Amino acid sequence: MTEMYGTRWTASVGDCPDQDHAWSTVLGGLNGREIANGLNVLVERGLEWPPSAPEFRRMCLHIPGLPSAVEAWAQALSGNYTHETVKVAAELTGTFELRKARLCDRHLQQQFDRNFSIVCQRLRKGEPLAGEVLAGIGHDSQKSPAELSNEYHEQLLRQRIEQQGVPSDPAAARAAMLAALGIKRDSHASH
Repeated sequence: MTEMYGTRWTASVGDCPDQDHAWSTVLGGLNGREIANGLNVLVERGLEWPPSAPEFRRMCLHIPGLPSAVEAWAQALSGNYTHETVKVAAELTGTFELRKARLCDRHLQQQFDRNFSIVCQRLRKGEPLAGEVLAGIGHDSQKSPAELSNEYHEQLLRQRIEQQGVPSDPAAARAAMLAALGIKRDSHASH
C-alpha cells in the first residue's frame, strides 16, 4: 500500500506495520490469495486514496461476476442464474420451494442466504461448490406467525389426544375405536 499510495497511506497508518492496528484485525483470517485478489481489485478501480480496512476486506473477498445476496435471491426465485454459486445455493435450498415462493418469503430467504454464503465461502477457498450443507439450529424468531400458530395448535392437539388416552399407533387407535363402539370384526372376514 505504501508503494501505491505513498504518504497518503503512511499518514494514516504509519511506516511500520503494527500487529494491533485495525487493519490487522480487519484482515485477520484472510489468506495470501485473497489479499492478492484485493490488491488486484484495488489496481482495477484506480482509487486515488487508500480504502478503509473494511472496504479493502470486501475487495479481497470480491469474486468477479458474483451477484450480491439480494440479486442472488431474485435469481433463485426466477430460476435464471448468472453464476454457478447461485444455482448451487438454490439447489441446496430447494428449487421446488423457490419456484412457488414470493420475494417477501423471509424464512426461505434466510435459508437461501445462508446456503449462498456457504457456497461463496467454498468458492473463495477453492473447494467444490456442491455438497451437503449442515442444517443450523433454528429458533422461533426465524418462523412466521403462521408457522408458530400451527406448531402451537399441533402441540395442543397432541396433548388432548394423550389426555383422552387415544393410542398414537393407527392400528391400535382403530382397534380401540371399534371396541368402544362395540363393533367386532373378524380379521379374516372379507368385506
